[in-house]
Amino acid sequence: MVTAGGHDRRSFFRELLRGATRAVEEVETLRRGADEAIRRSAPDEGGAAALPPRPAAPTQRLAAVDEVRSLCVELGRAEWADEAAALARTSFRLTPGSTGRSWLGGAPGVGEPFIWPAWEGVELDFLARIALEELPPSPLPPRGALLVFFALDRSPSGLRPAHAGACRVVHVDDAVDDDPDDVSRLRLAASGELTLPAEPSFPLDLSELEDWTELRERLASSQGVELDERTAEQEALHRLLGHPDTYAADMELDADLVSRGVNLEEEPHAHVLDEEHAHDAAPWTLLLQLSSDEAFGALFEDAARLFVWLRNEDLAAGRFDDVRAFLR
Repeated sequence: MVTAGGHDRRSFFRELLRGATRAVEEVETLRRGADEAIRRSAPDEGGAAALPPRPAAPTQRLAAVDEVRSLCVELGRAEWADEAAALARTSFRLTPGSTGRSWLGGAPGVGEPFIWPAWEGVELDFLARIALEELPPSPLPPRGALLVFFALDRSPSGLRPAHAGACRVVHVDDAVDDDPDDVSRLRLAASGELTLPAEPSFPLDLSELEDWTELRERLASSQGVELDERTAEQEALHRLLGHPDTYAADMELDADLVSRGVNLEEEPHAHVLDEEHAHDAAPWTLLLQLSSDEAFGALFEDAARLFVWLRNEDLAAGRFDDVRAFLR
């Protein structure tokens, strides 16, 4: 039996370890971002500006869950095999494609009547259209399209309950008013990828966390792609479902706390103080990750990524009217 004081100390030291790990990783992220900024701003030999962040590559194959177990054994971490396999989630990388009815930017391609979503009296910006029939089998509805809107000009963090509604996901019929000449659209193709979280749910020390990252890197390599935080250049990586590409942990719990009225800008450590509730919190899943991408004209503040979360029960029911979105 763990006493209240022991529980508090355990929570404190767990958060301290996470904080130290994130600090090291964030320094590396800042270094890579600085290198990328220099690369992008420096003229090349012809006097032109360097290219923007490169588009992420599609996967070459989708790994099976049993491969996660095998990779754990290869890494000398056979004791992780079952728990790592249980944490694996299938995702879809959304990368540039020449055809299809999914795209970023431009117009949503819906006919009349359509009520454009607004937040605080201002219409939201359209970001993405995902044609569900073009996806491999997934927990998403098999038909229709998801339209994603966000208050891009104001870019709220999502940490306040009042930010609900700044991101909207609308499920529509897939009758599409397509314009093949609309160059403002970045057409997308989906490729399956098995993903693991940046941090597992079981506790690890710093050396074990490095092995966990190595496991994720090997899993990505087995599917023909690079692990995002190990890439030399910044990538515009868009993702549907799966685990987010970020060092910011506990977004699922953040989504649950904000949905219950907790202001995480004023109480940033509420997830530590409320750890007991965390075990009973309604599970949330990543619906969509969008990166800053000059190819379709969306640049989030400080080159952040937008992470859109949905309750598992809403995903199973095909409901998308209560999402929580964070800029990280």
